[in-house]
Amino acid sequence: MFDAPVFIDFEASSLSDDSWPIEVGMSWTDGKRVITHSSLIRPRHDWSSTEWDEGSAKIHNIPKRDLIAAPEADLVARWLEDLVDGRPLVSDALSFDERWLRLLVGPQDWCRVHSMDVALEWAFAQNGRINPGKLGLAYKVIRSQHTQHRAGPDAAGHAYAWRKVMKSKQKDGS
Repeated sequence: MFDAPVFIDFEASSLSDDSWPIEVGMSWTDGKRVITHSSLIRPRHDWSSTEWDEGSAKIHNIPKRDLIAAPEADLVARWLEDLVDGRPLVSDALSFDERWLRLLVGPQDWCRVHSMDVALEWAFAQNGRINPGKLGLAYKVIRSQHTQHRAGPDAAGHAYAWRKVMKSKQKDGS
C-alpha cells in the first residue's frame, strides 16, 4: 500500500478550525533521489481574511502579500492531483493536512491522507505483527528531521527519513 508514498505538508493562515492553506509541498522517493514540489496558494474569495494569524506568518515566514501573486487555489488543486497521480498520501499532521487538502480540492476520492503512523506500521509489519525495535528506530529517524515550517522542505524531510528507514529495512531483510 505504501510502496510509493507521497509525503504532503501544508502551511496555513492559522491553526484555527476555519484556517485555510497558503502553501502545499509534496515529496517522494525515486530510487536514490527525493523529488519535491511546492506552491504557494492564492486564497479563495470565500476564505475568511479574519483567519490570518500574524504569529503563524512569523513561524512560516510567508507574508500575506506574497499570496496575491500566488497561483489560484483551483489551479494548485489540479496541479496537485496531477502530481499525486493516484499514489498514497502520507502526513505527519493528519488532522490539519487532511482538512486543508479537502478545503483546497473538495471531496475528491484521490485525496485520502494516511498518517505517518499507519505508513510506518505497514512498513514494519511482518506476518501481521509489528516489529517494535524497527518501528522505534523509524520514529527516531523521523523525529530527527529538522522542521523548517515551509511545506516543500518539510515534506522533503519526511521523504528523506522514509528513504533512510526503508534502506535500513532492506539491509536487515525485515
